[in-house]
Amino acid sequence: MSEKKRKTSARFWVFSIGVVLVVAVGVVWFFHYFRPSHKEIRNVVLISIDTCRADYLSCYGYPRQTTLNIDAIAAEGVLFENAITPVPLTLPGHSSMPTGTIPPYHGIHDNYNYQLDQSNVTLAEIMRQNGYQTAVVVGAFVMDSAFGLDQGFDTYNDRFDEQLYAAMGTERRAEEVSRYAVSWLQEHHSEPFFLFLHYFDPHWAYAPPEPFASTFWYNTYAGEIAYADQCISVVVEQLKKLGLYDSVLIIVTSDHGEMLGEHGEPTHSYFIYQSAVKVPLIFKLPVRRKAKRIKELVAMIDIVPTICSLLDIKAPRHVQGKDLSSCLQSDNLPDGQRHLYCETMYPTKYKANWLLGVVNNRFKYIQTTRPELYDLIADPQETRNLTNQQPRQARVLQNRLKQILQESIRRGISDNNQGLDESARQRLESLGYVAGSVSEDFEFDQSKEDPKDLVAFNAANAEVFVFISEKNYAQAKALCEKMLAQRPDYDGTYRHLSRIAEEQGNYEKAVEYLVEAAKLNPEEVQILKKLAALLINQGRLEEACEHLAECLRLRPDDANAHINLGNVLQLKGKLDEAVSHYRQTLRIKPDYAKAHKKLADVLTSWNEFDEAVRHYTEAIQLNPNSVSAHHNLGKALQSQGKIDESIVHFTKAVELDPNWAAIHYTLAQALAGRGRTAEAITHFTETLRVRPNWVRAMNSLAWLLATHSEDKFRNPPEAVRLAQRACELTNYKMPASWIL
Repeated sequence: MSEKKRKTSARFWVFSIGVVLVVAVGVVWFFHYFRPSHKEIRNVVLISIDTCRADYLSCYGYPRQTTLNIDAIAAEGVLFENAITPVPLTLPGHSSMPTGTIPPYHGIHDNYNYQLDQSNVTLAEIMRQNGYQTAVVVGAFVMDSAFGLDQGFDTYNDRFDEQLYAAMGTERRAEEVSRYAVSWLQEHHSEPFFLFLHYFDPHWAYAPPEPFASTFWYNTYAGEIAYADQCISVVVEQLKKLGLYDSVLIIVTSDHGEMLGEHGEPTHSYFIYQSAVKVPLIFKLPVRRKAKRIKELVAMIDIVPTICSLLDIKAPRHVQGKDLSSCLQSDNLPDGQRHLYCETMYPTKYKANWLLGVVNNRFKYIQTTRPELYDLIADPQETRNLTNQQPRQARVLQNRLKQILQESIRRGISDNNQGLDESARQRLESLGYVAGSVSEDFEFDQSKEDPKDLVAFNAANAEVFVFISEKNYAQAKALCEKMLAQRPDYDGTYRHLSRIAEEQGNYEKAVEYLVEAAKLNPEEVQILKKLAALLINQGRLEEACEHLAECLRLRPDDANAHINLGNVLQLKGKLDEAVSHYRQTLRIKPDYAKAHKKLADVLTSWNEFDEAVRHYTEAIQLNPNSVSAHHNLGKALQSQGKIDESIVHFTKAVELDPNWAAIHYTLAQALAGRGRTAEAITHFTETLRVRPNWVRAMNSLAWLLATHSEDKFRNPPEAVRLAQRACELTNYKMPASWIL
C-alpha cells in the first residue's frame, strides 16, 4: 500500500472513531439528562379519578376550566390522548389497573360477588418486594379491602370518617382522601414509597360541594371533576413542601368514563362505547418540564409495565400491557398496530347477551347479538354501524377478538366469586349498581337478546335506585310496575319491590316479593340470603334455615351463608351445629372477625374460656373497633380471674361507645372490685346517664355511696335518693329498700 493510501486510511479511521465517540457521548449525555432512571424516580404516586371520561378534563379539550391542577401536571409530562380501559366498572377496572391484565385473565367481571384472586400479582406487591412502602387511600366501598385489592399494601385506608351516605358508609369526599394522603406522606416521606389514591367523586350521584356546585350548576358532573382536581392539588403541594416533587413519578388516570345519557345509558357499566372506555392517562416524570401529547392508542393496562421499566424492575411475565417508557422522553411512539380488548357482562343480568369489543387506532368492533363496527375517526360518537357496509373489516376484527380471548382466558384459576353479606350488597346498591350475577360465557352466541334492545329497561332500572335513595317510594313502585309489565321474568324488579316494602316496614310483603324473585332466579344466592335475613326478622327461623341450607348447596364455600346459618342455629339453641358452621366459616375465611367473635360467644357460654379468649383476641386484631368483642373478651378474662386485663378491654369498649350503658356498668363493677372507687362511681353514674331507670345500677351505686369507709366517697343522702327511686320503679318489690 502506498504512503498516500496509508495516510488516507489512517485519516478515515481517526474520523470514524471520532464520529463513534461523539455519537456515544451524545447517547450517554441524552440518557443521563433526559431518560429518568430508577435512581431519579424515588417515589411513585398513582392517582385514579373514578368515572372520569377523558373529554371532561380541560387538558383534553373540555371548553371550561375543570382541571387546572391536572393541566399543570400534564404541562410537565406526557399526555396520552387515546387511552382505553378494558371494562367500564370500578372493581374490574381497578383489578386491571394494578395487574396490567384484562378481565378474562384476572377473572373480575363485575362489582358483585367477586374478589381478586391471590394468584394475581399486583403493582403494590411488586413495589413492596423491591423495597417501597406501599399505601392506598380509597374513596368508596366498592374498593374495600374485602374485594381483594389490598394485595401488597402496607397501609390500606378504606374506613371513612365523613361518609356521603352515612347509613351505608359507601363513599367519602375527595378532601378526606387527600387529607389522609398528606398525613401518610408526612410520616413516610423519608423512605421510597408507592402511594395509590382513589377519588370517587365524579361517580353518580353528582353533588359537588360549594363553590363547585354553583360554578358548575349547568353540569354537576364537571363540577365533581373540578372538585377532585382541587383536592389532588393538596397532595401535589405536600409533595413540593416535602421536597419530593422532583423525585416522584405521578400518573393520573381513571378506571372508566361515564355515558351521561349517550346511547341511552345514564351512567356506565352497560355499554362499551368510547365515552365509557376512553380515559385520561398522564405521566409526569421527575426530570421532564416540557409538555408532550401522544395520539397513538394505549391502554390503562400499560401502567404496570411502564412503571416497572422506569424503575428497572422486571415486570411479571403475565402482564398484558405494553411498556410505554421509551416514548415518554424520546420521539418513539407506541405500537400503532395494537388491538385492545374491552368488555361488559352487565347486560347478562337481564339475560341479554354480553358485549365484547376490540379497538384499534381507527376501528372498534363489538361482538354481540347484532355486531357493531365503528370508524372512530370519521364517526367518533359511534352512531353509524358499518358491519353491513364493511363486512371484511368486521370479520378481521372479530377474528382478532377471538385470538385475544384465546390467549387471555386463564384456565384453572381458583374460584374468585365471593358471597356478599347483606350489608355489602346494600352498600353497592346505594352506589347505583344492579345486584345479580353476570354470565362469564365467552362463546359467540347470537341467539340471546341484544343489549341495545334493553337500554331503556336498564335506564329505568337505574332510575328506580334514584327514587329509592330519595325515599320516593311511590314513584319507585310505579316504575317497578311498568318494568314488570315489560319484563315479568326479571327478578331484579321484585328485589326492588322487596326493598321498598322493607324500608316502609312491611316485612311480610318484602318476603313475598323476594319469594317471587327466588322463583325466577333460584340459583342466585344473594336473593336466598336476603330472604333468610327477612325471615329471621319475623322470627321464622325454620324457613330461614332452609334458604341458607340451599345457599350452601349452591355454593358450599360461601362464608357469609355459613355464619348466617350459624347465627340462626344459635337462636334456635342448637349450639353444636352453630359452632360447626362458625368453624366452617373460619376455614373458608380465616380473617373473618365476626365469625371469630360469634364462635367465642358460644365458647364462653360453654365456659371454654381459653379458646374463647383466643378467638376474641383474633377478632379484635382484625377489627380493633369492635365494641362487643372488647366487652365480651373482658367478661371472658374476668371469668378467668384476670380482672386487670378485663378492665383494659372494658375501658376500650367504653371509649369506642360511651353511650352503651351495660359496658359502663360492667366496667364500674370491675373497678369497684379492684378498689378503684372514684372511677367506679364515675362509670356507675355514666350508666344512669345513658339508662336513667336501670334499677340494678341504682342499687350498686347506692350501696357504694352508703357503705364506703372513706368520707370522700361516702354520700348517704344521694344513696338514699337512689334507693328511693329504685323502690318506686319496682313498686317496692325488690330489696333496694334495705338501704333506707
